[in-house]
Amino acid sequence: MPSKVLPDAQAFAVFSERLKRRGFRKLSRTEFNKDFERLELIAPSSREGREVGFVFHANGLAVFVWTTFLAQESRARDKDAGWVLIKEGDEVKYFSHPLHRTKDFLHNLLGYARLAQLRVVNRPNCPECYARMDIVRGKGLKARYWKCDIPWEHKRAVSLPWDYGLPQAALDFLRLPRKRRAQYRAKLRAEGKKPGTALQRRKGWKVGRPDNLVPKQ
Repeated sequence: MPSKVLPDAQAFAVFSERLKRRGFRKLSRTEFNKDFERLELIAPSSREGREVGFVFHANGLAVFVWTTFLAQESRARDKDAGWVLIKEGDEVKYFSHPLHRTKDFLHNLLGYARLAQLRVVNRPNCPECYARMDIVRGKGLKARYWKCDIPWEHKRAVSLPWDYGLPQAALDFLRLPRKRRAQYRAKLRAEGKKPGTALQRRKGWKVGRPDNLVPKQ
């Protein structure tokens, strides 16, 4: 694991401006608190301060970017990881791999935020019935693909690959991290270990008021 390098306030300000130029907006304290109240969210462990988050909406989906940077303290948490996720209503449809705070943390976080943004902007319509396709889980732990499974429209479900509609620059960005993860999984298997056990052990947030969850549209 490369050495930890926490972003400073100046670097984070540049990162924030770049996100905003791409159409993201900062989550306000009010909406942050309202979601906590509405869902009675319970963190898997104690959290220091209020983390700065960003959101982008398109085609019925929302991209959230969690930065590990504390709003009032103007610094990053000492222990944390960055995340990019895609939600439909209150349901998380996709999580990025955790982004560790190394030298290239903000560059990587911006790249994965942009990648998720491209996915929701390019959310495909079903080539047969033209309904919006859904994000569904694939066979791998992080695998996803697009699917339309409206029973009165199709005898069989229609599927498209997860990378459908992405420009070449986005595919180029993905090539190296995917290669590294494939090599790491192969190494674990050669050692008789099962890939993905750390992610499966990771505890997520709990919802104390599930009746208040907003379903997908």
